[in-house]
Amino acid sequence: MDTILEIFNNREIAIGVWGILVISILLFTKPAHEFLKTALPILFCKKFVVFYVVFISFLVAVIGLLKWINFWDISLLKDTIFWVVFVELPLFAKAIDKAKDHRFFFELFKKNIKVITLFEFLIDFWTFSLIAEIILIPLTVIISFLYALSEKEKKHKPAKNFFNGLITLWGIIIVIYAIYNTISSPETFFNKDVLKSFILPIALLILNMPVVYGLSLYNGYEQLFIRIKDGAKQKLRMKLQLLFFCGINLSKVTAVRKNISNTLFVSLSADDLKENLKKLNHHLSMQIGDNYMKRSNYYLFANIIAVIGSVIGLILTNSDVSIKDLLTFNFSIVVPRMQDILTYIFSVSLVMSIALLIFSIGFRKKKNEEISQVKKYAIFEFLYSLKRQKEQLQEYPPIDEPISLFVNYMVIANDIKISATKVLDAYGNLLNAWERESIESLKFSAIALLSNVTIGDKEFSEYDVTSFCEYYNGKVKTAITNKDFNSFTSPMKIDIEKYSKKIEITFEDFKYYY
Repeated sequence: MDTILEIFNNREIAIGVWGILVISILLFTKPAHEFLKTALPILFCKKFVVFYVVFISFLVAVIGLLKWINFWDISLLKDTIFWVVFVELPLFAKAIDKAKDHRFFFELFKKNIKVITLFEFLIDFWTFSLIAEIILIPLTVIISFLYALSEKEKKHKPAKNFFNGLITLWGIIIVIYAIYNTISSPETFFNKDVLKSFILPIALLILNMPVVYGLSLYNGYEQLFIRIKDGAKQKLRMKLQLLFFCGINLSKVTAVRKNISNTLFVSLSADDLKENLKKLNHHLSMQIGDNYMKRSNYYLFANIIAVIGSVIGLILTNSDVSIKDLLTFNFSIVVPRMQDILTYIFSVSLVMSIALLIFSIGFRKKKNEEISQVKKYAIFEFLYSLKRQKEQLQEYPPIDEPISLFVNYMVIANDIKISATKVLDAYGNLLNAWERESIESLKFSAIALLSNVTIGDKEFSEYDVTSFCEYYNGKVKTAITNKDFNSFTSPMKIDIEKYSKKIEITFEDFKYYY
């Protein structure tokens, strides 16, 4: 028991106890047996086994590198396993679905490198007694589950407020407890081992990024290859042409997938595909939003490499150190006379690189402000409709209030559909790929909501509040009803919830313009 307490904290032990108990009970149920029969053959099919080998090999190499520079040791094994199970594997699943260009990885990196991560680490570091954690873990899960259920219906709002108050109070207690322990026992938290535990997830995320990117790239190519329907010889040539065209550029693979009807589907031979890829490349070169920042990004990246190279050059020419000592900063500077000339060269290079780096950062910021101002005016109508809808969103969809539904949702959804169509038709090439995708996604969500009432701008424009209420109430009365289900209002409620969520996501994507 003492060994377990040395490796795991009380919260981890409590979660483990409850997890083992729940899994043990579920394993004896019929649905669990059916799930295992279906899932196990899939999880251990040939493609997944190959993935496991690649993933484990790369992870072992990363851990080997960290161990080589004296960062990783056996005390970090638990943190490594937890990171793999709860971060890395879900990240792979998310990357397959979401990763389409460099923005996904940039946002992923930005999300994990925040001050809040230190605060969350601090809260997780300090735990209550084992008995208290065993009692509090299921209690917290139950309260969170009840809170999630109470969010679904307006009639449960008092219960939602009550559970929300409990969760808030519990959060305040945990924060106070963590801060108190940190102040009273700073030596326990501020030490080398704790610092390693904090840095480890960030280091593993960065070092494992190539295999995550590789998986996304492989998935993208696989989606393209399975759509090639031709003879074996032609099929091989077409695959090679796709590989030559896209290379390791995930954005290009995504572009081919999005334009698959104009590339693969219309290509009856490798020569046809070659011509269609040329047309696609010309189309991509005309996308101002995707290409406008390329030069400034190149300058920034080149100067960062130059600064790093200059620093490494200065160290190598003025030190008798190994690569391992260089990575661990375990070296002392010695300046022999024979190395003076190299020192001067790298010193000048360092100064110039830093100066150019500062210039490139300013240049990139200026270019970004310029294109942002142009975009802001070009998509002003859409941004206005989006913000207006964001402000009108209600905590509970007004399914039982047709007037509120019409004024606060349907009319604005129609405006968003119209303005989004104008933006995509007139200014599509001015936007980045992710901006176009975000607007398209919201447009389709608005269309799905409007289709519950009518189809097409002309028909919807004929409605006013009175005629909409008459139509809506008539549909509610004639719809099939069974307990809490209504064949008209229930699907509409789902569409409104999806639409509201899409509004929140799109507003977050475009908040920079506000």
